[in-house]
Amino acid sequence: MQHELRQRRHLVLVSLALALALWSILVVHLPTTPGLQPGSPSPMDIRARRTVSFMSNLLTDQERFRIENSDDYEVYQRDPYIPNQQRSQLAELLETISQIRSDPTIDKRDVRAKLTNLPNSTLVISPALATQLSNLSDSEWDNVSQQSLKLYDRAMSENNYALKAQTVTQLRERSLPYWSTQVARGQQQELMLLFSSSFLKANSVLDEEATKKSKQKALDDVKPISVQILQNESIVRQGDVITPIIQEKLEALGELHAETSWSNVAGKGLLAGLIAILFGSYLNMAQREVWLADRPLLVVAGLFALTVLAARLVLPLEANWPYAFPLGMTTLLLAVLFKRGLALIAAALLSLPIAFLGDSQLPVVAALLIGSMAGVFAIGRGERSLTFLIAGLVIALTTALTQIAFWLTTFGDPALNQLPLILVFSTLNGALSGLIALGLYNVVGHIADIVTPLQLMELAHPAQPLLRKLIREAPGTYYHSVAVANLAESAAEAIGADALLLRVAAYYHDIGKTIRPFFFTDNQSDRENVHNELDPHTSAEIIAEHVREGMKMARAAGLPRQIVEFIPAHHGTSVINHFYQLALQQEDTVDLEHYRYPGPKPRTREQAIMMLADSVEATVRSKMQSGKVISAREDAPGTNGRGQSGKQTLEELVNSIIDERARSGQLDESSLTLQDIARIRQAFINTLQGIYHPRVDYAPQLVRHS
Repeated sequence: MQHELRQRRHLVLVSLALALALWSILVVHLPTTPGLQPGSPSPMDIRARRTVSFMSNLLTDQERFRIENSDDYEVYQRDPYIPNQQRSQLAELLETISQIRSDPTIDKRDVRAKLTNLPNSTLVISPALATQLSNLSDSEWDNVSQQSLKLYDRAMSENNYALKAQTVTQLRERSLPYWSTQVARGQQQELMLLFSSSFLKANSVLDEEATKKSKQKALDDVKPISVQILQNESIVRQGDVITPIIQEKLEALGELHAETSWSNVAGKGLLAGLIAILFGSYLNMAQREVWLADRPLLVVAGLFALTVLAARLVLPLEANWPYAFPLGMTTLLLAVLFKRGLALIAAALLSLPIAFLGDSQLPVVAALLIGSMAGVFAIGRGERSLTFLIAGLVIALTTALTQIAFWLTTFGDPALNQLPLILVFSTLNGALSGLIALGLYNVVGHIADIVTPLQLMELAHPAQPLLRKLIREAPGTYYHSVAVANLAESAAEAIGADALLLRVAAYYHDIGKTIRPFFFTDNQSDRENVHNELDPHTSAEIIAEHVREGMKMARAAGLPRQIVEFIPAHHGTSVINHFYQLALQQEDTVDLEHYRYPGPKPRTREQAIMMLADSVEATVRSKMQSGKVISAREDAPGTNGRGQSGKQTLEELVNSIIDERARSGQLDESSLTLQDIARIRQAFINTLQGIYHPRVDYAPQLVRHS
């Protein structure tokens, strides 16, 4: 439920984005002076055709940027006592070190110990530094002590006893190293730098609040900068690069964008909004599979917007070229990747902005609309490349006939020289629509995360690595999968679902059983049931694990998302009933949730069919092998649906399985109707009767002896 709610919000956002995109495409006009591109050389000399004054946003923004990045408006708070305090601490530290060094009662080891344990020292003296200090001669130490103070004093005096954080950094990295080389080298220079730089401390601190107010006041005082362009003024010469300020002048003169009225902009915005609302409403009501995932939704909206953008570029061309615009390319892609209804709605909605872009050219819009709709009916599922070419041919023929209809009704005496042009551009339309759609089919399908019939047919081949693994390591499961595929395909055909998708998904739905094949009765043959040695909870975990392992294997093999989703959905959240009943017999308390498959429940018609086909096939095969299924004619009357010794007919068994899945809520999230379920029941029964039909018990052959 939360997933659906989130996806509905995404649908609203995508519809809003589509409205904005369509609005932009409808409003934006081609430049009145073709060939002008900001940042590129101008193809011609351009002079102002009239005198224009405008407020330059560029120059105004540049002035604002200068203020925001200028130091002139920074406000600092200065503490005059910090420099003296720091010098006093430096002098005190140097004096303390001198006293320790000159104490005759202690040796060098004690000197080092006392130096490393100085209390309240700003500079922490490490053992290595203490060793250096204790090894200096008296004259060397006196020089270090005196010059450290002098370096500190020089740093303060040259900066007027006002240090900022960046000033302290500059003194430590540049000034102090340079000054110290004038009085000492080597170890003494390093010690002077250490003592003098360690006690430098910024006493001018940036007042952020005051600085912010100062800059804001300066920004508020900035007035929009006015620029005047005089008539015949040279704006740009041929070959000169069009800079931002030149671009701004060209826009003010209307050389880059055609002028448009606000009423025109508002009208096209209203049209874009209505188209987007209809688009989103239709998807919400009739195309649940599209908006339940982000990628298909984005691809549909993207194709919609890109088609209108392409129309913006093609329709302003020469009069006949719009008839070659391949609107059918978009509708063909939508028809084969999604549903035919979506393609037809897209054709109708796309014709509205195309009419605006073509200045309401009714013949063009009618020809493109009718041609693309005819292509949708001709393409079918697009399972073969030939169908795209046939659809292209139908588009060409329909577009030509529509043009001829308008041609005959518009002109009393039509000129025959128009007929070749009609045929040429109609043929070009059909060819482009069919060939481009064929070329983009798999690419767009991959982007939309939609598996195509061509991919499905490749995945159905037994040479696929996962199928080969299934055949070799779990042959019983493989034959079960083939039987499920037959059942599912017949049911899908009965209700108009995707039969090819179901067949291929059935092949892969149990690949997780190849991890522990002999834990499943499909593959045990004459082996002893390994579950006899396990407790029910462990057995249930192993059985449920084949779903998770199957998903991992499918994803690692790069199977399409639609195929992978069948693996957890074919059991839904149903209970592993056999081991649950065993647990109830053996244990005092049993948590039902420990005996459920992880889910989710089936969310599409195809996933629901897979669940039912899997359950029916496994149960019927098991009952048949144990002799618990009888034919309808063997069922004695008056036994309430049970024959001899509790046996059931095939019809009763199928009905009971489907009814149990429906009662347990496993079909609640799918879109199956009661009519669909009835047709699925009958399709299962017909298929199973063909597999398990009663055979004639032939009499033994007698051999006559002459």
